[in-house]
Amino acid sequence: MYVNLFPGKQLRATKRSITLMGSFLFLGGGYALMREFLWFDGFRSGWALVSGLLGALGLLFIAFGTDFFRFKDAFFSMTPERIAYRLSLLGREHKIRWHDVQELVISDALIRFKLRCGKRVNMRIGAIQQPDIARHVSRSIHLAALEKGLPINGVKPSPPEPALQV
Repeated sequence: MYVNLFPGKQLRATKRSITLMGSFLFLGGGYALMREFLWFDGFRSGWALVSGLLGALGLLFIAFGTDFFRFKDAFFSMTPERIAYRLSLLGREHKIRWHDVQELVISDALIRFKLRCGKRVNMRIGAIQQPDIARHVSRSIHLAALEKGLPINGVKPSPPEPALQV
């Protein structure tokens, strides 16, 4: 199962906001830099440095907003062997193998995977923009953990076959 966490409409709106913010920063930094070089007699190096950094940051935002630099896909993928996900456009990808998972703790905003090696991996469900997709991801992980017989919130699932057959 593969779920794209940033649909096209939402991604376009995010890119538009980033481009607008980048334009504002670039024009503001450029204006401040021009003002420093052309209109003032005394040169203030700190002011010029900050103005240049604002302009460069604005250019970086514009580059991301216009796809000169590409965002990574925010996604959730689950197979019988592993879970892979990236919850933000600039975040890193996490991969968790099912046979490494010892227990799950599931809440409204967080899924915590307790691994056999003692490490804990947190998946922030609250970071997913759309609540229906967040519920779908949470339910899918919950059902897969039940299938695999993993304890969820400290409760071991009952076996699929009856314990006593008559």
